[in-house]
Amino acid sequence: MRLLFSLFLVLAIAPAFGQKMLLLERANNARPTKLYIGDQLHYRLAGQENYWYERTITDMLPDKNTLLLDNFPVQLKDISQLKVRRKGIWRIVGGTLFAFGASLAIATTVAVLYNDKDTNYGALYATSAGSIGVGYFLNTKRTLKMGQKHRLRLIEIDFPQPPLSPPAPRQ
Repeated sequence: MRLLFSLFLVLAIAPAFGQKMLLLERANNARPTKLYIGDQLHYRLAGQENYWYERTITDMLPDKNTLLLDNFPVQLKDISQLKVRRKGIWRIVGGTLFAFGASLAIATTVAVLYNDKDTNYGALYATSAGSIGVGYFLNTKRTLKMGQKHRLRLIEIDFPQPPLSPPAPRQ
């Protein structure tokens, strides 16, 4: 009973945290990627510096168009590039290809150690290296350049207080 009550309390409180969000919008795509307070952001600032920052979103200030990343204010217009993870299916395919390539390399090495004469080692090692390379590529983060194709937008969902109704007239 306590577990059920605790679960109910967590579910009742959970919607209260999703009021501010950072939208990563893509041109000609109706469904944006939503980032919330507490999410990691891997970004590069506009300018000459060649450095990637990875910080946690601690707060969002939609009226100033500013993010607080580990309590450092960053304007949205200053973010020039983002690194984001690929979609789920591509990560699964990448992991499968990586595992296939690694196991094929191990199996080919065992065939070399046992002097298997009917094996084309070059083709098997090339397939293994290609599979590992493609799998690794599919598991890395994509770099998105902010501009015409991608943009960041802060929104806050705010429910205003209902207006006070005037008192009923006395008769």
